[in-house]
This record gives sequence, C-alpha cells and structure tokens, in this order.
Amino acid sequence: MPLPSRLDRWRSTVEPLAALYSLDPLLVLAVMDRESLGGEVLTPKGPTGTGDHGHGRGLMQIDDRAHRRFVDAVDDLGRPLWQDAALNVHYGCRLLRRNLDALDGDVAAALAAYNAGLGRVRATLSKLLDPPAPVRLAALDAITTGRDYPSDVLRRQREFAS
Repeated sequence: MPLPSRLDRWRSTVEPLAALYSLDPLLVLAVMDRESLGGEVLTPKGPTGTGDHGHGRGLMQIDDRAHRRFVDAVDDLGRPLWQDAALNVHYGCRLLRRNLDALDGDVAAALAAYNAGLGRVRATLSKLLDPPAPVRLAALDAITTGRDYPSDVLRRQREFAS
C-alpha cells in the first residue's frame, strides 16, 4: 500500500526529523495519521489547525495542557511555533524519542505515553507482572484515547510499510 497522499505530502518534512531521533519515519507518519490525518481533520485543515476541542495543536497534535511552553512559544513576528509544520513534527519526534528512551525502547508503551502521558503508562506497567505481549498491549490500549492508540498506530505503520 503506498503512503496516502494526505501523508505523502509530509514525507520530506518527517524523514529527516525521524532520522535525527533514530525513529522509523513510517512510525512518525502513523502517529501523524492517527492524530490529525495529516492535518485533514484539523480546524482549519493543515499544520496551523487545532483538534481535540482546541487542545491539540498542529499535525502531531501537541496538547496545550501538557506542553504549555512549546504551545506558547512564538517566533520574532509573534507567530506560534507549533503552527510551523517542521517544528511541530520536530517536537513530536522529540517527545516520541524521549518516551522510547524512558521506557527502554518499548514502542507500544512509548506510543501510549505520547497519547496518555508517561506517568499513566508507568503506573499501568507497574501493575503488570511479566504479562504476555497481547495482555501488555491491551493494558496500554485501555488507558489511551479510543482504548486502542498504540495498537492503531502500529497497525497504520504496518499498512504503510506493506
């Protein structure tokens, strides 16, 4: 399956930033797809749009409640930095890398943390005693939006790779 056009237009932005953080660009694009369908479901459409009742900002839907400093940052002309597609993707990649590093490279847990926060993920994982992978994934899904965030992003990544 080729990359959907809604995401292919962002490939040249995502690939170097994903490489900078040693991330699979298809994983980053899968997060972007889940978060904003490449900007198609934002108001207004595109990188300057918002979602999640105004709390999610830009293509990677950086949440203003958890990332206030980034969301409030402006350039020398007073334009919000989150509205710049490359800076928004850069911040999302950095956040995903920090989650991966904090969670020993566990991609599903890092995705859950991208959506639900690192604290919630750590609390959930601390209650599990060496569960099989499907049980672990189900527990991570359960704390996220739609109760399927990591599973859905990983599914999208697989689809984009095929």
